[in-house]
Parts: sequence; structure tokens; C-alpha cells
Amino acid sequence: MFAEKGYAGASIELIARAAQLSVGAIYLYFRSKEDLYVSLVEDTMTVFDVEMGRVREDVEVSGRLHATWDLLVKWAERDAEGPRILRLLAQPAIRPQLSDEVVAAVQTGISRIQDHMGACVADGIHAGLYRQVNAREIADLAWSVLLGSLDAAEMHASLALPTEPLATRTDRALALIESALAPQVAATLRAVA
Repeated sequence: MFAEKGYAGASIELIARAAQLSVGAIYLYFRSKEDLYVSLVEDTMTVFDVEMGRVREDVEVSGRLHATWDLLVKWAERDAEGPRILRLLAQPAIRPQLSDEVVAAVQTGISRIQDHMGACVADGIHAGLYRQVNAREIADLAWSVLLGSLDAAEMHASLALPTEPLATRTDRALALIESALAPQVAATLRAVA
């Protein structure tokens, strides 16, 4: 229903009817429509955790951060509601409408994604591909840049502004992050200082 009607158009009544449940049955499991909506991201986070673990096992160190990033971008391209759910979580008034279980699951999922991204950066540092940095801070920055890129792409589309494919926008953002991680950048920065 959310994918078909959007967040505003998908009422609990429509969702219950489509699921062949009563409205009361929905409220046995979810505190609110927001709680149900946010809970949808839980399964996605679990899938990311598994797929990103495989990236570290199967992909060469030099391609791990990019492969992890690609998983997230492809998800955003396939599932427009997923990034919208993440943006909903940024709204200050949303927390009281969410169950503690949903909040804990989403917190864990986002932390795991950032852990995987940080591990990819740490692997690059140990391999000499990246300079010495706090890998977790870079993962947090990358996550923020990705969400900002998704917001910018949606704003451009909503306002009919000139736009480019999401993958182009996000690949450019990752290239900037990776160029800042390059060992020669650190040497250049020391020379300038």
C-alpha cells in the first residue's frame, strides 16, 4: 500500500484490508501507521547486513567501499519508499509514535551498515589504500552524504529541476570521499601546512 499509494495515501484501514486483517489486529503489532512504516526498513537492514558481510569476504579490498555503497544506491533506486522512511526518522516528532522495538531494530540496522562501511575503510587503511583516519567517522560521513544525495535527487525530481541518474550523483560523492582518503592527499595537506 505504501508503494502504491504513498505514505499519506496509505491508511491503516487500506493496509488492514489488503492484508485481510482487522484494523485492531494491525494495532496489536504496531503503535501507529508510522510504526508500521518504519518497521518495513527492518528486513532491509537485515538483508544489508548479510550482503555487506559477503562484500568483505568476496570483494578485493580496493573495491569494498564502492561495492558496499552500490548496495545502498541500488536499494534506493529500486525502493523509493526506503529512503523516505529514513527521512521520516529524522523528524523530531516521530519518536513518540514508534515502538521501542522498532526503534531498537532500526538503530541496530543503521549501526551495522555503518560498521560495515567503517570496516571497508579500515581494510583500505590496513592495505595502504587510504590514509590513517577514524574509519567510523568516515562511515558516518559517507552515510550522511548518501542520505543527502538521495534527498537532493528527490528534490530535483519533485521540482522538475535538471537532474542526473542517482548512481551518477552518488558515485561522484563517493569518489570525493575516496579521493580525500588517498594517502597522497595527506602528504599534500602536510606540505601545505
